[in-house]
Amino acid sequence: MFIACHLFLGLVLGLAIAGRLGDRRLIGFCALGAVLPDLLDKPVGHLLLAESLNSGRIFGHGLLFLALLAFAGIVLERRRGSFALLAVAAGVLSHQVLDAMWAIPVTWYYPLLGPYRPYEFTDYFGGAILAEISSLSEWIFLAASAGIVLAACRGFRPDLSGVAATIVRASVPLLGALAIASLYAWAAGIPESILMAGAGPEDYLVLAAVGAIGAIRNRKLLNTR
Repeated sequence: MFIACHLFLGLVLGLAIAGRLGDRRLIGFCALGAVLPDLLDKPVGHLLLAESLNSGRIFGHGLLFLALLAFAGIVLERRRGSFALLAVAAGVLSHQVLDAMWAIPVTWYYPLLGPYRPYEFTDYFGGAILAEISSLSEWIFLAASAGIVLAACRGFRPDLSGVAATIVRASVPLLGALAIASLYAWAAGIPESILMAGAGPEDYLVLAAVGAIGAIRNRKLLNTR
């Protein structure tokens, strides 16, 4: 999945964790974890190791990285009472689930199944940026993410409350429409559409799930104002 989808799900997950534990800061930590695998792996795999590996799904997309984060998070929580690293780990887990990493077992279980597999990409970052900006779903997720961020900041900036509510309110039908359109694209077997560049059947199902979850969560967010 693309970066805005990962970010949005991380924010939604962060809202749930923060609501349970009463710490608004955890929203940011969870969102950071949701994009962390790409922030680590894309520059390393496609720039530093472009000649030999050229893969953007390496260490940060594996269970070893997730396990190390979770272990460090448990230690931090027991010693300092901070849930921050565990929130980051939850975000990383959401990223790996959206990317369906179990379908790439060599990477997900690394190093148990051997070395990473090399790939060949021409101008990866140029193609990735084009795919991002040409996908309608990314713009919807980005707008919805902005609403959540502003809503989370309203305790520090009360003047943002009205803006945040407007964006969150507008994002609810957009996310709902995205979920319905993605389900239709999946059922109709559409190979690719404006919803997401290069999308396949599984991608449409993921878009539908994230859109539906986001619409429900954002509607609840409006009711807690």
